[in-house]
Amino acid sequence: MPNPVPTGAPRRPAFLAPRTDPPFWRSPEFARFGLIALVALGGAGAFLYSQRIQSGLSAPAASGTAPNGPPLPATATLTPEQIAEREAYLASAFEGALRDQADAAEFQDSTGYRKLLEQVAKFDADDFSNRTLRHFDNAAALADPNAWRGQFVRVSGILGDMVPQRLALPTGGRKDAWRAQLGSGDEFSDRIVLEFLDRPFPDMSLKDLYWRAVEVEGVFYRTGTYVSDVVNSKGQTLEVTWTLPWIFVRNVRLIDEGGTPARTFLTEHPMQILALLAFVIFGGRLLVSWVHSRRRVRRQPKGPPSIRAMFDQKLREKGLPPAPPSHPQR
Repeated sequence: MPNPVPTGAPRRPAFLAPRTDPPFWRSPEFARFGLIALVALGGAGAFLYSQRIQSGLSAPAASGTAPNGPPLPATATLTPEQIAEREAYLASAFEGALRDQADAAEFQDSTGYRKLLEQVAKFDADDFSNRTLRHFDNAAALADPNAWRGQFVRVSGILGDMVPQRLALPTGGRKDAWRAQLGSGDEFSDRIVLEFLDRPFPDMSLKDLYWRAVEVEGVFYRTGTYVSDVVNSKGQTLEVTWTLPWIFVRNVRLIDEGGTPARTFLTEHPMQILALLAFVIFGGRLLVSWVHSRRRVRRQPKGPPSIRAMFDQKLREKGLPPAPPSHPQR
C-alpha cells in the first residue's frame, strides 16, 4: 500500500514556532481590572444618585422655596379699621412687649426686650415653624418697620460674630442673651441683628459657628441704630450710623453646605462625572498595559537556537562548509 502523500504546507514543530502573546485587553489582569473599575463606577454612581436625591429632599426646607404669606400692606395704606386691629395686636401680642421701644432707637435692654426674649423662647419649635409663613424682606422692613413689627419671619444668610449681652435682670433663668449679625445680599449689604435667649449650637465653638450659612425663624421686633467708626479710602476715620432690622430668634439651623458650588456641581452633572471617571480609569489602564507590553518586547530574551543553527555552528567549528538548505518534500 503506497504511503499517503502529504498535502499542503508541512507542519512546523511547535518548539520552532514563534510565541505570540494575546492582546493586553484579553489578558486575565485586564479582565480583573475591568471588573474592579465597574464596581468603582457603580459605587460612584450610587453616591452621586443619593446626593442628588438628598439635595432634592432638602430643597423644600430652604428659605427660598418655603411658602410665603401675602405681601404686607404698607402702614400708610391701612384703613382706620385695619389700623385699630393692628394696634390691638401689637398691644396684646407677647404680653405687650412689642410696643416697648420705638423704631430706629439704639439697641438696648428694657422690660419689653426681656419679655420678648422670654416669650419667643417659650414657643414650641414646631409650632413656631408652622406660624412662620413669611420670608423677611430687609428693604421693606427698613422702609416700613411698623408694618413688619411682630411678624413671624424666616431668613437665611451668613452668621457673623456672636457675643453675649449681659441682661439688666435675669430672664428665664439666664443672665446673658446672645447677639449676632446675619449678612446676605451682594457683598453682605443686607445685615440683620439677631437676638437669642440661649446660645445656639452649644456643642460648637464660636469660631466654628462664625461665617456659617444658617436659616433662622424669629419675630421682627423693630429697627435699631448704632454708630461705628469707619476708615475711608483717604485714611480718615468717620462716624457712620447704621440702622438695621432686629429679629428675636426661636429656631436656627445650619444650612446644608451641599449648597456649595462643589457639591452643587456633583449633584447637577452626575453623568458627566461618571463618564470622566470611566475615561480616566480605562485610559490609565490602557496606557499602563501598553507601556508594560513594550517593555516585555524589549526585554524578551532570545530563545534557544534552532537545531539547524546548532548544526551549522558545529560545522563551522570543524572547518566544514554549511549544509545545503533543505527543501520541503513535495
